[in-house]
Amino acid sequence: MTTLDERTGALLERICALCEGGGYRLLEEADLSPCAPEALAEAFACLSDLRLAEVRYAGEVYCVRVLPAGRAYAAAARERARERRKCARRTALAAFSGALAGGLLCLMALLFVLIARG
Repeated sequence: MTTLDERTGALLERICALCEGGGYRLLEEADLSPCAPEALAEAFACLSDLRLAEVRYAGEVYCVRVLPAGRAYAAAARERARERRKCARRTALAAFSGALAGGLLCLMALLFVLIARG
């Protein structure tokens, strides 16, 4: 499966949230993205080319429908993001545990040296 750039992926997530029923929905540019209209048109063209969404234009209003492949892509992207966050949490926990264990070991070694001298 092709991966989308960050802007296009965010747009797909946004229209999935706005078009829950599976049918066409009229959306204004302001509802979709803070980026320039040219970038929005380019992102919609990419989604159409990949057959993730059907898009019809009417000036500043878009008529959009997310296709099943688009919904599946968005769900998979959310799952990948969830796994990345989970992995980052595990890595942070392991780093913290290692630092704590190392600090305690150094403290115990220091105490041992002080007691042995005393």
